[in-house]
Parts: sequence; structure tokens; C-alpha cells
Amino acid sequence: MARCPFATWRPISGSSGPHLGGPFKIVHHTTEGSTAQGAMDAFRRNRSDPHFTVDATTIFQHVDTDEGARALRNDAGGVQTNRDSAVQIELVGFAHLPKDSRALTNLARLCRWIEAQHGIPRKWPSGRPLPAKNGKDPGGHNRDAAIWDAQSGHYGHCHVPENTHWDPAYSAAEADFILAATFSEDGALVSPDPPPRPAGRASKRAAPTSTMPDHGVNAVGIHGYLNDLAVQTLEPPGIPVARRRTPAKRSGAVLRAGAAGKTARQAPQASINAGSVLSFAAGLQEQERGDVLYSLQLAQRAASAAHDRFTQSQAWYQTYVEVLENLGWTSGQMHFTHHEEDEREFRMDQVAVDLLLAVARRDQLAVLDQAVSALGQLAEDDDTVKLFDFHASSQSGGNFQLGAVQRDRGGGLSMALGAYYFRAVDSRKRFLFAQWGARQVNFWACAQRLTLNAALYEQLRDDVQAKLAADAPRYIASLKLAS
Repeated sequence: MARCPFATWRPISGSSGPHLGGPFKIVHHTTEGSTAQGAMDAFRRNRSDPHFTVDATTIFQHVDTDEGARALRNDAGGVQTNRDSAVQIELVGFAHLPKDSRALTNLARLCRWIEAQHGIPRKWPSGRPLPAKNGKDPGGHNRDAAIWDAQSGHYGHCHVPENTHWDPAYSAAEADFILAATFSEDGALVSPDPPPRPAGRASKRAAPTSTMPDHGVNAVGIHGYLNDLAVQTLEPPGIPVARRRTPAKRSGAVLRAGAAGKTARQAPQASINAGSVLSFAAGLQEQERGDVLYSLQLAQRAASAAHDRFTQSQAWYQTYVEVLENLGWTSGQMHFTHHEEDEREFRMDQVAVDLLLAVARRDQLAVLDQAVSALGQLAEDDDTVKLFDFHASSQSGGNFQLGAVQRDRGGGLSMALGAYYFRAVDSRKRFLFAQWGARQVNFWACAQRLTLNAALYEQLRDDVQAKLAADAPRYIASLKLAS
């Protein structure tokens, strides 16, 4: 683990994933604020953590330097930024103002440790960062992608391809000090002295507000998180694509993103969504239904890319919840309890729905009951049955969800979600409706109520659909409810 021994460990959102290559480099940012705590609060909101935050008294480390941080824009299909072996430091202060000499000293000491840890030379491959011009972006930044990909060294945020911010805007003296400073074994500055603040630039004359208009509003962190998120592509064998896009007669219709009118309200509906059965109360808009299906599908596929759905179910659900929370679903930690059954046989569908009564109203579960019944009435060889069984079960166990979605009193979307996994002595088709003996299966369950922050998800909708790409409808099939 690469953690600085003289830094204070303060994790926030976690890493963006392991580095994907490229020579190690140090990227310098400014927080565009006056305090480390204010910066860290912003990182938490935007999921835009750097590796380090540095002020005049403390060095905070948020991410192990052997993994990627989140503070850079990373466009789909372009060069890697966050995970291109870039160690990112946010210096508390403003790009357009002189930097605090004590903070610069802490920054330089940290750079010596990172350089030694990762073999980084003391040079600016793209040139020194350019200082502010009349308090504004000076322009003319060298964001050459070939240099970024090939050369180790120090870079400003202003040098990173695909990015528009112009920090840190060091003066030449500040940039030279950062590379030249040397320290004793106990961390004391040996030489040279940090640059003094320029005369006539008293802090009271410089408004402590950022002149970088898009710094606080461009939440690149969460967009970068979604761009970097790995998702599993795994489709049931033996079901032709054409049949899944235009399902068998009994299977209903596959949802297509954007196919229905944005404001069209629907009767109660239900869908299979990979390993989930979801019901939707009457009155929901088609786009709202799509938001639920796509966000939950992304959570499933991202969790499956990180962990085996059937043998690592606890870890799988941790990632599942993390993704849902990042997309705007409010949720608590999932705590699973082992379902105890007496010697009688039982059916998982009945037990699973009953357990949801703790977080859902009976009228809300009425539609889910219909959905589960509709699935149970389909033939074993129906494509919808095959789709659900493929994603929700394996030879020796399973992992599935039941969800009932409705509008809450405040007008938002609320979902009663049941999460389940099991280990069995044998493999059975249509596992949800099979009769199980108490000694034939171990069954764990968790029930929660979640609400969706619609304003946040609206900002992420395009990212989610782009991440799932055109194959998202292949994981979804509607269920025909009884009249």
C-alpha cells in the first residue's frame, strides 16, 4: 500500500480503480477555496477526490497512490487521465492568488515522497504552469496528449488533456521552489526558502473567491466515476437477439430507452431486469420507469463486474448499493438475515414477498404480487423465464431482487426493495417457484426502502445510458399483468 507516512489518512469516496498504465506523474490542482475541510466537503459531494489535500498545517491523503483518484475529467473514448498513473494533489488556495508559503513547503515535502515512491523526475514535461493574467485564465496551456501519455514528471491541471481548468497557475518562483526544495530526514526544510508573497498583494485586497467559473459547478468526479465504472456483459445462451428484442408472445415487450413519450403516464406495469423483478404502480411516467430500470441494471452489472454474483454475494451487494447511492438512490447499509424455516417446504417467491411487508404497504405489494404471479405462469421455455433464471441463479445458489416502485407523497419515486441470495444442495429450473425443504437451501434476505433524488439522476441519465449502451434492453422484458 502506498500511503504517505507523514500524511493524515482521510478517505472520502474511494479510488476510481487501479491504474491502467502510463508513466507515473504528479498533477497539481488548487482547491479554489480557503479551507481543507471545505474542499473535502466538495470532493464528497462531487465524488472528485484527489489523492492528497494540502494546506499550511496538514497533508491529508484520501486515496492510495497505487490506485487512481477522481479529480480529473476523463472523457469516454479519449486518453486516460485519472487512472493514467496520475498522483493528484489539491493545494488549498486559489489559482489567481499567490500561494501560502507554509502550504507550498508541505506540498514540496509531499512531492519528494511521491517522487521517491514512484520514480518521478523533478521536471515539468509540458512546461511550468502559467500564472494568472489579470486574475484570469492566461490561456496558451500545453495539453499535448502525447507528452501526457509518454513522459513522467510534474503537471498542472492546466496540462491535462480533455480538461479545461487552468489551475494551479503557479508563479515561476512557486513552480521552481516546488521542484527544488530539499528536506532533512525529520521533514525540516533545508533549502531554498519558499518565495515570499509579492509586495502590494495584501490578502484583504484580493477577494477570496474563485475566478475559475466552472470549478465548483463542473462535477467531473461523478461523471468520471461512471465513465470508469466497469460493467459486465453477459447474455443467456440460446436466445436469439431478435427474439429478445421482440420477445416471444407471452413475454411482453422489451423497454427501449427513449421510445415512449416523456410525460406519458402508464397503468401498473412490471418487468424483468436481469436478476430483478420490478413492479411499477399506476401513474408513473415512462421515463421514470426507465430511470428505475436503467439505474438498477447498471448497479447489477457493475457489481457483477467487480464480484461473482453467486459466490461473493455480500461483496456484490456492497458494490450494488454503492452504485445506487452514486446515482441518487438513498439507501442504508444492507444487513442480511438468515431466513429460518421449519421442516415444512416453502417457496422463495412467497417468502420473499412476505419479507417486504416490513418496508412496503400492502397495496404497493399488490402489483408486485401480480408481477411474480405473471412470471410463475410462464412456461419453462419462455424467453423471459430464461432471462431471469440465467441472471438470478447458478448451479448451487442464486442472487435476486424484488422491487415495488411508486410515487411518494412528495412526488418523488420510492421503492421497496428486497435483496436475496441463497445456497442450495441442487440446481432447479424456475427456482423462485420450486418447493424447497428447509434442509435443502440456506436463504438470506434484506428489505429496504429507497428514494430517488430525481434532480441528481437527471444530470446522470445520459451517462448511465451511454455506459449501458445499446445492449441495455436485452436485459429487460416486460411482464403481462392480470387485468
